[in-house]
Amino acid sequence: MANNRPKEAWQPLTFGGVARFAVASRWRLLAVELVFAFLVAATAVWFVQQAWLPVIDEAIKQMPPTGEIRGGRLAWPSDAVLLQEGPFMRIDVRPGGFTNVEESADLVLAFGPSDLRVGSSLGLGLLTVPYPMGWILFFSKTELEPWWGARSHMVLAGFGLLVILTLLCAWSALGWLYMVPVKIFSVNRVSWAGAKKIAIAAQMPSVLVMIAGIVLYGLKQINLVALLAVWGVHLVLPWVYLMFSPILAPKPLKPKAKAKKNKAKLKMNDNPFDESSENSGNPFGRD
Repeated sequence: MANNRPKEAWQPLTFGGVARFAVASRWRLLAVELVFAFLVAATAVWFVQQAWLPVIDEAIKQMPPTGEIRGGRLAWPSDAVLLQEGPFMRIDVRPGGFTNVEESADLVLAFGPSDLRVGSSLGLGLLTVPYPMGWILFFSKTELEPWWGARSHMVLAGFGLLVILTLLCAWSALGWLYMVPVKIFSVNRVSWAGAKKIAIAAQMPSVLVMIAGIVLYGLKQINLVALLAVWGVHLVLPWVYLMFSPILAPKPLKPKAKAKKNKAKLKMNDNPFDESSENSGNPFGRD
């Protein structure tokens, strides 16, 4: 007798694999999301650790022994200038101000007398962030070196956790947004809940594309422009799955079909020649 039960969902990499999540439990989908979110977080932490942390460590070692940001101003010795640059990041501190911020790295952090300027080698301009007026921030080697040395791993762990939570929230929001086209493409084959599950599962293949892009960028195999191109592909790829996966979604059994199936199952079990069923009505057992 053929088994018409739909296969269980376990991988969201093929059209059929994504489609099976339409009838999977929410917990199974969440478990898959957590696996993919963890992979992204681990990749992002690896990149920050090998690309940005060495520059930050060296910059802290070059800071003067005293200094702080107080009242929205950088309080540093007037002759103190800091410049630390790596292949991915540049930190420049000039308490006297900048005549021109050199955007020679993919991420540039330029600390001026009253603001932080963030830019990149793409030449898209600088984002200016004023220093907070009511805060006192330590900005010296004496204070930052022991603090950063004791907490850098905790900062990385917190960054990884933030990536996981951000991805889960983003995928949930995209699930609500994309479940309408999924419902349309499925021609009413799946329910609204199933359409949302397919919409979320369809994001997972693009996650692997983005992970590959970050790894290649971290290994200097591609530049920042190519990484942005990978990001664009990662945004478009889910739509391919949104169009084709709903067509392959297993159709849930209708209530009438379920009742008919259960009735047939009861008839098969009600066998008049079955000794166990005959003895079940005889309190004295067999003669």
